[in-house]
Amino acid sequence: MKYEIKKLEEHEVKDTIKLFRSIIDELHADSSKVERSHYKATHPVSKVKKQLNDKDSVYLIGKLGDEIISFMFALVSDGIGNIHWSGVKPEYRKEGYANLLLDKTIKAFIRKSCHEARVFIYPEAKGAYKLFKRFDFEEKSFIDEQFFGVGIILMEKKLAPVPFKKVAKKVVLTGEAGQGIKLMAHTLGNILAKMGKEVSLNIIYGAAVRGGEITAELIYSDEKIETPFFEKADIGVCLSRNKKGMINAKELIVEATAYDSDLIHPIPSVMPFAKIAMDQFHSQVFVNMIALGRLLSIIGIKIEKVDFESEFQSRFLEENTRAVKFGYTYQD
Repeated sequence: MKYEIKKLEEHEVKDTIKLFRSIIDELHADSSKVERSHYKATHPVSKVKKQLNDKDSVYLIGKLGDEIISFMFALVSDGIGNIHWSGVKPEYRKEGYANLLLDKTIKAFIRKSCHEARVFIYPEAKGAYKLFKRFDFEEKSFIDEQFFGVGIILMEKKLAPVPFKKVAKKVVLTGEAGQGIKLMAHTLGNILAKMGKEVSLNIIYGAAVRGGEITAELIYSDEKIETPFFEKADIGVCLSRNKKGMINAKELIVEATAYDSDLIHPIPSVMPFAKIAMDQFHSQVFVNMIALGRLLSIIGIKIEKVDFESEFQSRFLEENTRAVKFGYTYQD
């Protein structure tokens, strides 16, 4: 039978997610059932079905006849093709199918005008490491296991020259007073400024003295920012239910307890930041730093270039840095 690589279709999602979950069980065989469930929760059947027609999503499967034997889950963000998860059924490995699937994925990234491809892998995944090296991926950084229990290697492949000029990017952060939105916004702004970006930041407070809403609107660009205000953001991060209604952003990351299908559009990426903060750091204080890590990953900031020592007070340096790095690599 001929090996066929194709776009994932709705009627194939359930079988593909079943294969994805079996790969998680294999990769995290020594982890608890609860930990494995966190990884599996990143791609529920309902979410994958909704994202199939998203122009930035890359969902591919490899089939032999009617059997799905491999899959690729990837996402394009800010000119970077991010490989989230991929796998081949154990009985079909070492047949060259993974090579063909990765080649098809890279071509999809190029068609979507990506200048770079990125993947996080586990150090013990020797086969995966060799596969990406064959495709000229280079190891960029190693995040030690002390940060969240497992080591992670960041690998990148250049696909095209980085665009000299980029359009200004707009970010909106929303939450309640006390959730650290202001700290998150200032830290993000400082990181971008130190990387040579022009940055504009507005902090907007609600009328309530305590427990009111707080919104941070940030613009960053390679060129001078003419207008420091905007109506619609490129990326929005929401850490609490927004009483004003819809958050106006092209892409949304929402804390799981804040998700309200009646108020938020488009379909957001729902992340359990609060649960992660309690499970991994035993405190809700780190919700904003975990969310900041996720945001840095999505907008394509190389975490190894961030000087965390200059961003955080010394007594919070280790925990805040660990929380940011956890959020940065969480989905992978």
